[in-house]
Amino acid sequence: MHQSKRASNAQTFMNTFPAKNFQVFLERISLSTSERNAALKRAESVCQNLSSYPLVQDCFVTGSLARSTAIRKFSDVDIVAAIRNDPSISEDSSLAISAISDLLSRTYAEIQDFESAVRVTFPSELGIDVVPALPVRNNSSCYKYFKIPTVHRAWIDYSPEEQNQQIEQLTRKLGEGFKHAIRLTKWWSRTHGSPIPSYEIEEIASRTARKWKRIPPLAETLAAFLKEAARIEADKASDHHQNAAGEASLIAQEALELAARGDRSGSIERWRCLLGEQFPDVVF
Repeated sequence: MHQSKRASNAQTFMNTFPAKNFQVFLERISLSTSERNAALKRAESVCQNLSSYPLVQDCFVTGSLARSTAIRKFSDVDIVAAIRNDPSISEDSSLAISAISDLLSRTYAEIQDFESAVRVTFPSELGIDVVPALPVRNNSSCYKYFKIPTVHRAWIDYSPEEQNQQIEQLTRKLGEGFKHAIRLTKWWSRTHGSPIPSYEIEEIASRTARKWKRIPPLAETLAAFLKEAARIEADKASDHHQNAAGEASLIAQEALELAARGDRSGSIERWRCLLGEQFPDVVF
């Protein structure tokens, strides 16, 4: 009897879950193959330019574009520029930012310095964030580790290979829906003031999905990622981060509950509140 009731509830959810709306929305926010290829070509050109300078030992594309989790309008192309270590630079990451900015300004017109990267802007195209990095010697991992700039002129450890491998392993295990849910979570964050950086969203998604044997429907997956983000952000000092992730998690849960009760229109309204007007309001 209980199994029959659970099966009935699951069928009701599948009938009322706005799957087509999510499909259309993903098409709107995902990069096309031609857009991705054009962005990669620009990034490779920037890498070649930087590699011509003695300061830069290695240069490669990483981040959401390399992992196919980039979104339209908001994603930038990430490049890691491994540089020669210097005692002064290792004590002050802003010096690495300044050094890379100086090299880029010799070729590119629109350069903007941030605490963690230097952005090269191209008209009507994806920007490129160049992240200076110091190779970490003698680390115990089988992956290459780097120190990259963070706030307060400090450095943090970063392993792009490990993150790439993690995303790809989970995608092979769970399917492309895993990356779809990451894109949705990134879109929510970028349209709400970026309370959670993209690389942290990928880490949250990986940590959440690692224990799954199969991926839930897309709406449930997004809600699970937001719930975990809210839990993590609640432990941090920033009230803005905590409120944004917590509120998003509540809205996602409301949307799921409305769908489970058969209220597809109400569920769509809550998803539009979370993801914005590009989420279709049509009941397919």
